[in-house]
Amino acid sequence: MVELLVGMAMGMIVLVGLSMTIITVLHGTSRVDARVEATDNARIAVTRIMEELHSACISPQIAPVREGSTGTSLIFWHAAAAQANGVQPIPVKSRITYSEGALTQTDYKKTGGTSPAWTFESEAEGSGTTRTLLTDVAPVEGRVFTYEQYEGGNLKPLSTTGLSKTEAEATVVVKVALTASPKSTPVADAGSAATVKDSATLRLTPPSFNQAVSAPPCQ
Repeated sequence: MVELLVGMAMGMIVLVGLSMTIITVLHGTSRVDARVEATDNARIAVTRIMEELHSACISPQIAPVREGSTGTSLIFWHAAAAQANGVQPIPVKSRITYSEGALTQTDYKKTGGTSPAWTFESEAEGSGTTRTLLTDVAPVEGRVFTYEQYEGGNLKPLSTTGLSKTEAEATVVVKVALTASPKSTPVADAGSAATVKDSATLRLTPPSFNQAVSAPPCQ
């Protein structure tokens, strides 16, 4: 009887150890799956934003980033869908906004005018076409978008509380950084979220190495 009890106790110890190992492995696998899902979701959204920024130089010497852009709201002009490679692409005005864990984009169609005095649909409530780019997302260090200009041969950060007209016209680099969480995987620990960063340079040619020469966007 004593030997039976000792054997059962040892079996229970082994069983508990195996159970803990299996639970740890399953949790680790779920966390990896969650991180992969979060990374994929974030990269799809960021890639889409980058593609539109890379088609933002619709006309030479016309700055695409607009006055009023902030760390959570990017306002810019870019080529309409399937127009990026056109000689004179049709412009679209877009506002990408982060709010309450979601990243949304509203596009306003061109209604008239010529470069650079285009006119677009009014930004009044209900106008434009809005779609959700990503949910379960958070800004990095309080902002999704950062802006830079060239000054004296170096990049200089610009305001993220609201670009002035002068700052918007000098913006040559737009950086995007966000942290996405998985949508379907139940794992919600610190290892399941993924931070994705990318940047777009709004130049048609490389900036000059001459520090005395300015480097405005779309030149």
